[in-house]
Amino acid sequence: MRSVRAEALLVLCFGVSFAQTPKRPKLTLPPAPTAYLIETLTVEGYHSHSAAQILSAAGLGVGQSAGESEFEAARRKLEATGAFDSVNYRFAPSKDGEGYDVVFEVAEVAQLYPIRFEELPASDAELRAWLKQKDPLFGDRIPATKPVVDRYTGWISEFLAAHDYHAAIAGNLTSPEGNEDLTLLFRPAKGHPSIAHITFTGIGDVPSGSLQTAMYAVAIGVPYEEPRLRLLLDTAARPIYEAHGMLRVTFGKIDVTPAKDVDGVSVTVQVAPGPVYKLDRVAFVGADYSRSEWNSLVKLKTDQAVNFDEVRAAQDRIRTDQRRVGHLDAASEVKRDVNDAEHIVNIEFQIDPGPLYTLGKLEMVGLDIETEPEIRKMWGIALGKPFNVEYPDHFLNRVKEGGVFDGLKTTRAETKINAANHTVDVTLYFNK
Repeated sequence: MRSVRAEALLVLCFGVSFAQTPKRPKLTLPPAPTAYLIETLTVEGYHSHSAAQILSAAGLGVGQSAGESEFEAARRKLEATGAFDSVNYRFAPSKDGEGYDVVFEVAEVAQLYPIRFEELPASDAELRAWLKQKDPLFGDRIPATKPVVDRYTGWISEFLAAHDYHAAIAGNLTSPEGNEDLTLLFRPAKGHPSIAHITFTGIGDVPSGSLQTAMYAVAIGVPYEEPRLRLLLDTAARPIYEAHGMLRVTFGKIDVTPAKDVDGVSVTVQVAPGPVYKLDRVAFVGADYSRSEWNSLVKLKTDQAVNFDEVRAAQDRIRTDQRRVGHLDAASEVKRDVNDAEHIVNIEFQIDPGPLYTLGKLEMVGLDIETEPEIRKMWGIALGKPFNVEYPDHFLNRVKEGGVFDGLKTTRAETKINAANHTVDVTLYFNK
């Protein structure tokens, strides 16, 4: 470090006369400097931001005169951004002794989210350019910490106020279109208006009443958000088109206007139905039935408009059939192979029968020692054989309708499924 050498001055005040020598003023040394030029300035521990971004946010640069108070102020400034879990620094004399070598150590907030804007009177590009201008740490993904969200809502409000928009802005994590990935959404703080009416244009050859009924059941009274409405269209309206063979239906522009008769909005959806696709081939994988047996079960007809309501009904029949032969966990998926050039579709049922369940124990409650053996003889599933989930109720109905007991009031069956060993215990109750 540069030092200042003080010369010691010694004044002798002795004399031989009685006359007093005038006092000389004391010399004082200037205080040692606390700030020196920053010769090197580095950042350690960053991943999401660049060192230049971090130093810009800290307000420090090489060649700047600074000391511990300035470094501490820069540390607090970085912490206040909400982008770091911790910020520390260290400094030491440079090799030439003329300044400081400074290192900042940062630990960034690990979880970052993409940002999105909705229902604001400015374009996405305009708002991003403004935020980049205001925040040295701006990027495609940012932390959702309170300091960050508060700063961004303030900056967005500042930009919009300059364009004569003064509504309050809020920023919240949300999942667009039902996806698992979260985004940080900035939009007006006032809640979304509810959907009061919904209409369709260009619907094609589907009954308008079926669309209205399906969408009114799920959308009316729901706060309007376009991603949410599109999800509802896919879950409630798309199946109606797929039941008529229109597999490529699209829901285009959505117009939203204030409702005239109630507090809410009227929504108009433009529909492009697309062509009708025919069912060309049906295949089955994953189970032991013959093709003819499966075709007889699913009851789907080729060379006509595919109807995915019937396909889903076929899946239900497959599951029911498999449960009757002991595959209680049976499930299936439908794979589509769509030929857009010829407007045909092949479907494949991918069947997972699951484990085979057998009858474990059979107990009967409410019978005496004479009648129970007779009823057991009537029971049609032997222990250890595949269990039919429908059989207990069928058996009790047969007993009751056959008049086996006089005055039999009620019967019921309970089943206990043992997933560990794939058995089913059955208890039959007789109330005479």
